[in-house]
Amino acid sequence: MTISTQNQNINNINNDVKEISDALLKFDSWTIFTHKKPDGDAAGSATALIGAGILNGKKIKWIGADKYPPENYYFLPHLNFYECCEDFKFNDPNELYIFLDCANETRSVKNFSKTANTINIDHHEDNNLYAKLNYVDGRASSTCEMLMRIFMAENWKLNKNIAESLYTGIFTDTGGFTFSNCSSLTHKIISELINLGVDPGHMGDLITQNKTPEGIALWSRALSRIKIIDEIFALSWINMQDFRETRAKNTDTEGLPNMLMSIKNIKFAVLLYENLNSEIRASFRSREGIFFGAGEIARLYGGGGHERAAGATLRGSVENILIELENLLSKKYHDGNGNNFNK
Repeated sequence: MTISTQNQNINNINNDVKEISDALLKFDSWTIFTHKKPDGDAAGSATALIGAGILNGKKIKWIGADKYPPENYYFLPHLNFYECCEDFKFNDPNELYIFLDCANETRSVKNFSKTANTINIDHHEDNNLYAKLNYVDGRASSTCEMLMRIFMAENWKLNKNIAESLYTGIFTDTGGFTFSNCSSLTHKIISELINLGVDPGHMGDLITQNKTPEGIALWSRALSRIKIIDEIFALSWINMQDFRETRAKNTDTEGLPNMLMSIKNIKFAVLLYENLNSEIRASFRSREGIFFGAGEIARLYGGGGHERAAGATLRGSVENILIELENLLSKKYHDGNGNNFNK
């Protein structure tokens, strides 16, 4: 069964998500999964659902492929529930397996089972509807917003900790409420979270004022290398030597692609950085005024995400990949009559 909500009317949404709510409440034991390198929305949705599950007497585990829970979100509750397990066994018929913010099952753990009791709650446009029960809305600001819709549909018990987790996911996935995915419904939900005790100023500080000196040193290297192509593309890169010399971590790159987008007239940004396993991680960002989006380019490289924020994993040298991307973006720009772009 698949629910794909495109109507932003809260009453219609409440009717649609009751089946999801009922399925969650039916099972006494949950295992929650988030994607690799969990961001604010993944961590926020997981910790919010853990909190809601505790209030409803559920037995809960949180599983991910990363060794540790996301360090950038140390202020969130229930991080102690996190367990690292890449080769998970879906062998309990009495367990509900819940995937949060995962566009496909491969973004999380291995050995996914099509026969297990699975729910997929996600807002990525390219979600492949892999679970038995799918609640997918490509227009939603975040998975956290979708969870709040579920909670509101049948008046779940909520508290301030849950509200702060949900606020974190919505804040980060809307760029602090500045992205086009932030709808009137999103703001209504934020209002409900504030009523539950969220202090926007305090949460804004926790979410944004948490960069390490090592991370700032890493950012300075990427920012010093920015290359502007055709006046609307910004590209930069980080290699393993940068990580070693600054002592920064992969998590320190979070937010850096959006910084490239803050340059005047830039419509599309690319950040490349090397991983320890000789892979190159590419983060793409785009905005309105360009006829192709981040998601389209990411999918050309086997990646995915949203039309305005997406990523892919590539192999090769940073230098060669940069040249390839420069040529690709410039060609698409000129083939699409780039002079008509809105600057």
